[in-house]
Amino acid sequence: MVAPAKQVEVGDHHWVDARPFRAQLCYLMASGSLSVEDIAAIAGISARLARRLLHGRDGRQLRRISPDTARRLIQISDQQVQALRRIMVPAAPARLQLRRLYRTGWDDLAIAERVSVAIPELVELASGTDACSLLLTVRLSAAARAEDNIRFRNRLGCGSGEAAA
Repeated sequence: MVAPAKQVEVGDHHWVDARPFRAQLCYLMASGSLSVEDIAAIAGISARLARRLLHGRDGRQLRRISPDTARRLIQISDQQVQALRRIMVPAAPARLQLRRLYRTGWDDLAIAERVSVAIPELVELASGTDACSLLLTVRLSAAARAEDNIRFRNRLGCGSGEAAA
């Protein structure tokens, strides 16, 4: 359980101490054997923000985060992340994300490596299976969102899309 975070007022915004939420992020990752990107997708925050919370920026740890980010992270339980592999959901949303990745040039091998699944599982999904794990849906959605961010940044000429993933 995370202790209540101290709020800091900066201008018109209230910020909270990042330390307990960094600990929550690490705990959730360990509880479900998930990546920082997986937890970011589950929480509905950007993978970039989650990586900065975990690793810092330019060698310095984040000292505070927005209350919204804090709320999103604290609402996820270890039981929820542990259940992601077991919960079966309709496959249509995952199939949509898979098709988005195909359209941008990804092949089965690249997708399988990115989302940590076996190629036959992707082939089965593409072929029209009725259900898949919630974790696969989360990972495919995160991969498609990261690809969209990279393509958007490249279109703007913002340099390497790797930082936006």
